Amino acid sequence: MFIYDSTSLAFIQKSEVFLKEILSKAGINVRKSRFEFNNYLYPIHVVVFEGKEWGHFNPHFLQIGLNRKLIHLAKDSVVRDILQHELAHYLTHILFHDAPSHGKEFHSVCERFGFPKHVSNATLNLEEGNLSKEGDIHSERVIEKVKKLLSLAQSSNAHEAELATIKANDLLLRHNLDYLNNKQEKIYMDRLLVRKRKDSKISAIYSILKHFIVKTVIAQGRNSCCLEVSGLLTNVKLAGYVSHFLDKELDYLWEEAKKAHHLQGVKAKNSFFLGIAAGFDQKMKITKMNYSEADRKALVVAEKKLDFETKIIYRRLGQSRSGHQSDQWANQLGHKKGLNLTIREAVESGFQNLYLPKS
Repeated sequence: MFIYDSTSLAFIQKSEVFLKEILSKAGINVRKSRFEFNNYLYPIHVVVFEGKEWGHFNPHFLQIGLNRKLIHLAKDSVVRDILQHELAHYLTHILFHDAPSHGKEFHSVCERFGFPKHVSNATLNLEEGNLSKEGDIHSERVIEKVKKLLSLAQSSNAHEAELATIKANDLLLRHNLDYLNNKQEKIYMDRLLVRKRKDSKISAIYSILKHFIVKTVIAQGRNSCCLEVSGLLTNVKLAGYVSHFLDKELDYLWEEAKKAHHLQGVKAKNSFFLGIAAGFDQKMKITKMNYSEADRKALVVAEKKLDFETKIIYRRLGQSRSGHQSDQWANQLGHKKGLNLTIREAVESGFQNLYLPKS
């Protein structure tokens, strides 16, 4: 998960200056925000994350990640060593593409550019156990309450289901209002549902997540596509839960509709998924009509604040249009499913989510 606040942004800027110095010392031409290598320009982009490792290189988005604990625990010389190590992975990716993580190609790159011997060490002599992820008790409690309410929203009692949905949205809104005037909250960003390319299911989930007070962007890297979700920690974690549930649920609903209504083909599937998103959007708009006037205004303020604060992540955003052809019948069936879509509780086990079967 990625973090954006004034402290981490200052650390990112300093780290990118270090990275430029390392590149220049290695004899690589540096531009304003890119470096030139083998007649191509590559981005100089550092991000800050929470996790167990000190640093990593993301080949899909050409980014170097540094653990936020380095801000307070590491001397500049340690940060430079980690940047050199991850830059070696970056250059190895450019030169050899699918080479093993710390194989002979990686070590040859370290030697070629004069990186110190200890830099090529896989662990950099740092204890991974000291970087265990910190929890946020208040955030976890809010998430559990919202998840339980969303689960209750599948009740066969229409009034009870509507009330649970309203309460879940109200709780999430209250949590966000706590930070409007009281204190500065870090902005977090996480990448969800990594795929090789954009598809209609990603587009549908993108639309649905907008109702959970997060900034959602469809990010496309080299042979990679994902949802980038940013906002308060609670909202980002909840969006992760919702997105992974929907990833399974939309497939289940498609298989169910395909058998019941003899649907077939990519056009029908795309239209069905986008119909679900439109139906859920309508459901949430109806739900929010039950807000008091004060709460509706507060939600607008919270969403505007989110847009303002996430500009530190996204300075400029492009827009894309869907090129999918529409199957009206499949879209209508999806819309009906979206009107009744509920987010059910998941049982977490290790790194996997096990979804409860329908009763």
